[in-house]
This record gives sequence, structure tokens and C-alpha cells, in this order.
Amino acid sequence: DTVEIDLAGQSAQKFGEVARILGSVFYSPTMNGCDWPKLTAKWAKLAANARTDDEFDYVANRFLGELNASHLGVRSPAEDRAGRLTVGRIRARTVPAEGGYRIEEILRDGPATKGQTPLAVGDVIVAVNGEAAKPTGSIEELFQGTTGKETVVRVMRAPAAGQPRAELDTIVVPAAAAEIRELSYRDTVRRAQEQVERLSNGRLGYVHIAAMDQASLDNFERDLYAQANGKAGLLIDVRNNGGGSTADRLLASIMVVPHAYTVPRGADPNNKGHYPADRLFIQRYSLPIDMLCNEKSFSNAEITSHAFKTLKRGTLVGQQTYGGVISTGSASLIDGTTVRTPFRGWYTPDGIDMEMHGAMPDLVVPQTPEDETANHDAQLEAAVADLLKRVK
Repeated sequence: DTVEIDLAGQSAQKFGEVARILGSVFYSPTMNGCDWPKLTAKWAKLAANARTDDEFDYVANRFLGELNASHLGVRSPAEDRAGRLTVGRIRARTVPAEGGYRIEEILRDGPATKGQTPLAVGDVIVAVNGEAAKPTGSIEELFQGTTGKETVVRVMRAPAAGQPRAELDTIVVPAAAAEIRELSYRDTVRRAQEQVERLSNGRLGYVHIAAMDQASLDNFERDLYAQANGKAGLLIDVRNNGGGSTADRLLASIMVVPHAYTVPRGADPNNKGHYPADRLFIQRYSLPIDMLCNEKSFSNAEITSHAFKTLKRGTLVGQQTYGGVISTGSASLIDGTTVRTPFRGWYTPDGIDMEMHGAMPDLVVPQTPEDETANHDAQLEAAVADLLKRVK
């Protein structure tokens, strides 16, 4: 059947729902000092004129911006992306060069490293599946629609010194962006672990927590033995962690106070790490710890950073966290549009609202863009040096 929608009426209805929902659940009873009825009337006039999802989302989010708070947002249902061509990724950093794109760096374990003829630094990609590189184009255009498919990549390669470049074809299977992000993350963690191992002469372990969710907590518990067994101390990194809800479960692992130790028959009595693992809620770690955070530590990762400092578990190192801490949920509007509903504030024991007040490290260490481009982690170096002062 044919359905006719009054777009102005629908937008007005949706906006009214947004204002009503936030007005009843927002964690600050004073709406952060805003005159909510007045602001609702002001923005409702503009929202009623929205005719597209993008227009409505823009107006509604500007309206919510009056609260000057985190964990807010209005988002219309995503468009159907069926039929759109994705861009395959080979996990190599390239720059424009004569005839195509020169490979400057190949990241570990990516598609570019696999196959009978792996790509190499210095290769110039000149064509993909027979389509030549264009001076005015981009490498993404060449790899459009190649995700998960065998793809012929033609490169110009310099052979032995003094010889001319040779043209050759190789087969690559580009990956999706999400897979490349995961590979890049693993490579970043691996390099950090290697750096801590080198700087501490093998005395410290390193674990990064990607998010405050159950999967990341499971990874932390899995990696705890591999990284901390036999070490004198541990670095826990929550930099670039977008948050979640597992702070207290993590703290149950690292804030535990041992009440006893066990020695099985025949075991070394000086080794006190035999507590029955099946009795633990989560594997525990009671030796010295430092924690790293930065301005991209958000929400539940900030709660963890605040707790680590408040409970004096060790030294908090890095930069002040983002300052966006409110427990939030979501609600659906009449057309499936979602609105986030921040309903519960978090406060330090001395009454400071964590919203707008990020966790301030005990040891503040900037990480500059120059450090990033040079792969120099000044914060990690500072944390290693600090923790080594406290370990036996």
C-alpha cells in the first residue's frame, strides 16, 4: 500500500520525544543549569522544518549540545548499504610516486606479506586487476571492491643494485577495514610489550585493555599469566580505551589483598602463588602496578583510572583523561531513531563529578605528534622507569 508521511509532523513528534525523554532521565536534575522548557521551544521550531534524517539529527544534536555533557546523541537508522563496494586494504603505507604508489612501510601479518610473492618496501604499485594508477586518482579507487578476493597487483620492483626496475604481478587478498584495524592494534600492543621487555630487562610485563567490555576483560585475564608470570611488576594500559562497564571486575583482579597462601605437597615453600584458581572470581595480581591513561581514555576507562589513583594502587601515568563519565542507556523514537539517555553520574569519594573532571595522572607525560610519527612512546618509557623504582 502507499503510505503518506507528514514530515513536519513526524519531526515535531520525534523532537518532542527527545526533549521529554532527556528531561525525565538526565542525571542532573537541574539539566546542568539549562532552562529546558525554553530551550525545547526554541529548537522545536527548527526541528519541525527538518525533512531528512540528516537534518533532524543535526538539529537534535545541537539541541542536546546545550547540556554541555557527554554520552549524548541522536542518530537516525542507518541507510541500507547493500550493493556498495568496499575498499580492500593490504596493510601497507603508500605515498604517490611516478607511475603509481610507492610502498613506504608494510605492517606485520597483513595481506601484503602473504602469498607466493609478498610485496616489499620500495615497490611501486602501478595497477590493480589491470586498472592502471591515475595521477589524479587514489589508491583506494584501485582497491575498490576487492575485499576478500584474489587481486592481481602489478608493481615495479628494483632488483639488485645497478639493475633496472622490473615489472611483476603478484596475488594479494585485501582485507576489510575492521580486520586491518585489529591487525594494527595487535601490532601496536606487540611493539609495546617488546619495548617494556627491553627497557625493564625482562622484569616487567605489559597488558593493554582495548575496551571496558567482557571480551577485553577475558583477554586481560588470558594475557595476565603470559605477561606477568615471573615478572616483578606489571603495566596496565587503558590509553585509547573507549569505555564500557567492567571497571569493578578489573579492579577485583588488581585490588585484591591476599589473605593466605598455599603450598602443595612437594612444591617450593618459597613460591606462594599456588592459591586454588577455581575459587577466584577473576585471576588476581597483587604485585606492583603502574597504569597508563591519556586524553583518549573515556568513560569507564576513566572510572578505572580514578579508582586506581584513589585507592593508591600505583602510579597513574600519562595525560588527564577525557572527562566524559555518565552511565547511559538509549531509547527509540517512532521511526527507529535512537537517543542516548545519560542517567547516572559518577563521583569521586570527595564529591567531585567525574564528568568534566578527567582523572589527572600522578605523573603527567605529554605524548606529542612528533613522538607519534617517530614511534616514540614517552609515556610508556616514563611508566617503566617509575615502576622499576618500586619493584624488588
